[in-house]
Amino acid sequence: MRPLFEWLMPLLAWSVVIWRAPSAFGTRASRALWSTFVAGAFGLSTRPPWIATFLENVTGIGDITLLIKHLAGVAAASFLLDYVHAIHKRPGQERSARLRLFATGVSMAVLTALFVVVLPHDYAGAYGIDAHYGHPGVRLYLGVFYAVYAVASAQATLLFWTSRRTVPSGLLRAGVTCLGAATANGILYTVYRIYFVLRHGDSTLLDAEGNPVPLTDPICELLPAVSVVLLVLGVSVPPTHSLVRYMRDQYALWRLHPLWSDLVTTVPHVVLGTLTSRVRDLFTLGDRSLDVAHRVFAIRDAALALRDDTPTADVQDAGKFEDPARTEARWMRLAVEHRAAGLPAPALPAVLDRTTGGRTPQEEVSWMLKVAAVYQPLGDGTTSRAHRPSMR
Repeated sequence: MRPLFEWLMPLLAWSVVIWRAPSAFGTRASRALWSTFVAGAFGLSTRPPWIATFLENVTGIGDITLLIKHLAGVAAASFLLDYVHAIHKRPGQERSARLRLFATGVSMAVLTALFVVVLPHDYAGAYGIDAHYGHPGVRLYLGVFYAVYAVASAQATLLFWTSRRTVPSGLLRAGVTCLGAATANGILYTVYRIYFVLRHGDSTLLDAEGNPVPLTDPICELLPAVSVVLLVLGVSVPPTHSLVRYMRDQYALWRLHPLWSDLVTTVPHVVLGTLTSRVRDLFTLGDRSLDVAHRVFAIRDAALALRDDTPTADVQDAGKFEDPARTEARWMRLAVEHRAAGLPAPALPAVLDRTTGGRTPQEEVSWMLKVAAVYQPLGDGTTSRAHRPSMR
């Protein structure tokens, strides 16, 4: 469990810091959330042994990682509060932000002063105080940290859960829920850690290097890791949803392209957009949802224009083409071939009418994707001119 916490958690936190680095130049909320991960990454980075040894050698203070870890925790809690206040949009935010900044500065100054003045420093490493949990100075130092961390976590949890009502349902709300669960888990960790310390007292065992064996257990290691994972999930769910939607829309445009490109040539008087290659479509960035909708409705407009060119009194029986989507795809293929040969579009099968398709925009997109899936574009080589499919 400890190697997982010492190495994987810092890597995960720094990955988020790098990934969200552009948000440092965005809104106040984005900057605060990014700063939360920066502070958390610094605190988590003190855990790998070689980093702790390096910091101790540079500063000459054997347990400096203890102070860095706690100062980073206070800073991360403060930045996360700034973030949740920013998205909660409560009145008087500027004044409360100044008060939080002042309280954070005072807390960090008090922790630093207690670390220098009252903490015993007879052991190296962040676990040196584990041998002195009964020491009044250690209890005062930890009491300040736990109080600040618990209050910040409780306030953040309350604001996250009350903010959920104003967030649209879906993955965005799921992200806020994960953030709220992370701060709630922070409260649980603080309470459990206080209980664990009071129950076990001072560490009486020393390791091979003469340092106290850490007073910890799997739960003490697991709870902080759970908070980190929930925070990462909270900021990852909405962008992941956007990425999935982008990939889905790109795939839809890829499927629609053969039908759309044939109709661009066949029905030039219907504005279907500028003809582009199928591969070039893949390199268009940004939200493609509107592009999918525009392309679908352009195809429908072209189909309606082709229907206006069919014999008005001659409606054909679809015969074996009972599936309306497959029938419409076959009819569009024949209509494109007829128009390419200078002929009017073939008669409309009985299974099709002017209301064929979806009744809502989303239904129309789904319908046209079914049509495009069975449509055989011109020039694909699957059907020769001498063996064209017939609707009869």
